[in-house]
Amino acid sequence: MEPVASIVGAPTSRARAKKYFIETFGCQMNVLDSERAGAQLRRCGYQWTSDIEEADLILLNTCAVRERPAEKALVRVSEIRRRKKPGAIIGIMGCVAQAEGRRLIERAPDVRLIVGTQAVGHLAALVTKVEGSDEAVVDVRAPNRPAFDRLAPEERRQRHVAYVTIIEGCDKFCTFCIVPFTRGRERSRAPEEILAELQALAAAGYKEVHLLGQNVNSYGRSRRIEGRRMGFAELLELLAARSGIPRIKFTTSHPRDFDERIVRAIERWPQLCPWVHLPPQSGSDRVLAAMNRGYTAEEYLQKVALIHGASRDISLTGDVIVGFPGETDEDFRQTVRLVEQAQFDGLYIFKYSPRPRTVAARWVDTVPETVKTERLMELVEIQREVQRRRWQRYLGKTIDVLVEGRSAKSEKHWSGHTPCHKVVNFESSMENLEGLIVKVEVTKINPHSLFGRHVESREGSTM
Repeated sequence: MEPVASIVGAPTSRARAKKYFIETFGCQMNVLDSERAGAQLRRCGYQWTSDIEEADLILLNTCAVRERPAEKALVRVSEIRRRKKPGAIIGIMGCVAQAEGRRLIERAPDVRLIVGTQAVGHLAALVTKVEGSDEAVVDVRAPNRPAFDRLAPEERRQRHVAYVTIIEGCDKFCTFCIVPFTRGRERSRAPEEILAELQALAAAGYKEVHLLGQNVNSYGRSRRIEGRRMGFAELLELLAARSGIPRIKFTTSHPRDFDERIVRAIERWPQLCPWVHLPPQSGSDRVLAAMNRGYTAEEYLQKVALIHGASRDISLTGDVIVGFPGETDEDFRQTVRLVEQAQFDGLYIFKYSPRPRTVAARWVDTVPETVKTERLMELVEIQREVQRRRWQRYLGKTIDVLVEGRSAKSEKHWSGHTPCHKVVNFESSMENLEGLIVKVEVTKINPHSLFGRHVESREGSTM
């Protein structure tokens, strides 16, 4: 379990203040929740620290998607216990906190604070409560209320890319997925609120916004606007036309709800980035039915054809699970064929592992661990070759890159993302490019990134 980010905030006072440290795992929605948590803590007098050993409050914002998430969180707690200063409070947030609740404290008495996914907005009060008590504090209230409190631009971790929730929860109940139990049922946010938040971010100089939801394509189904339903494609067009944000991305899409209107919106509006994350999960109709995905492999590939047939070059990424209960060799071969046909620019491949409260967790896990590993490694090799061929189309091309800082591997190079969400590292003689959209000529294709040289700055570019 690798941390996605640690949340940075400016000190609120010159006087000695209590310090907090947040380590974030998993999806962008967790990153946004950590930003919300940090903003609350700073408002009540805490300062952020990058040194876990000087923190008075240590929070792990957890993800339940990966294998054995609770065990991995508790291993991290054990590591922290040996490093933390005396009296420091350890807390667990996120989906593992929501799913496991007080059981985490029973297994790790050093944990004194459990904050579920719907309790993040109450973090300041929960921290005050645990500070004044010797007892642990647990808040895993039912996920049935929107958590759409708006962050001001200055409260955010990043200064050029922002995450904005448009819908939370999921009504699909895939048999392997814990999201409906940790994030609740679908609740859509009012479009005028989303638009206002993006306009404020644009005014503050943000260049890119990621619209977040467990299933963004379901946006609007739980809300009617002026007597009619505003769907996701309509929301995209509204934000592209009126937000002032140069780049708008969205994730995640569910194939059951993805349709041609979304592709047409991307074609029409250059502000809508040409990238779609559309997880197939399997290429076997039998397995897809067992997963309760609501589409066949052929129907999935028809939607892929819409994406690849668009007038813009839209990058396609996805997720696949191997070793789902009952998956046969032939089922796996069908998944291989789908991956070869879909031509993904990127693919996340996971071995199945059960999640509490899900339907599949009650089934016999018929696929041996060794077979799961073999299938995963075979699919990784196949996708690596697909990706290598796909990415050759960028070699020699000049692309727009939003510069997010120096490269993690070399202080001599800059790093950023393309509109199609590929990492680009590049050379430049300029002293400071951070936050600019620049032109980069691609000179080399790496396994998971592009490399190039800076051609010119193009502030405000949208392509």
